[in-house]
Amino acid sequence: MRKLMFSLFFLLIFSRVDAFGGDLPFDRLPAFDFSNHFLLKNGIDPAKILNRVSGNDANSVVDRSPNANFRNVRITTTTVGFNHSGDFLSYVVSGMVTPDAFTNNAAGVKAHAIANFYRAYIFPKADGKPLAPPLSNRRQDNLFDTRNGYFKNNPLGLWRLVFVHYTDAAFATEDGLDTLVKLAERNGLDLDGTPIIRTVSEIEELEKAGFVKLLTRNEDGSQGFPWVL
Repeated sequence: MRKLMFSLFFLLIFSRVDAFGGDLPFDRLPAFDFSNHFLLKNGIDPAKILNRVSGNDANSVVDRSPNANFRNVRITTTTVGFNHSGDFLSYVVSGMVTPDAFTNNAAGVKAHAIANFYRAYIFPKADGKPLAPPLSNRRQDNLFDTRNGYFKNNPLGLWRLVFVHYTDAAFATEDGLDTLVKLAERNGLDLDGTPIIRTVSEIEELEKAGFVKLLTRNEDGSQGFPWVL
């Protein structure tokens, strides 16, 4: 189990053989930040990444990278979440992305489309800010939609932040309450005392029934960074 979790971590963050260069098995590689060259090749300007790990911050250290697709910055802070089917995975965040970080070429256009397609679901507390992702405002672990060829088609691990909130209808209707009881029996309760949501299909079903609403930050960055790396 420990080896499997470790493998999932590296598959999620670096995710592709071409990035690793095939030098080492996935489960033996520590988490390194992508090199400037690899970022530019895939449509992101490294100088425009917000809070990028540097090797001299609380989340990373200077270390020798495994190959040229990574720089000498090893990321040391990891977090656990869910994949699309509710299995556990571990991940790191190497920086935040705003609109000006996409390069002004075909690679940047492609990166922008990828970033909007792949969704990271965030679950703010009911009494917190609705579009704030910090740990102190989170009622449960994040959920990543790793469907649709993620491991092949998203070389940088770009994600659009989507904030999930329960609606009044979930608590004020018989169907809503019945749905929440069944969800809690299956998944348990979060820090708000509401049911944990573990899968993308659960989000889709709850949204269709009107029991959750999904919010995103303005794509122009006026509400904070819309994407993470």
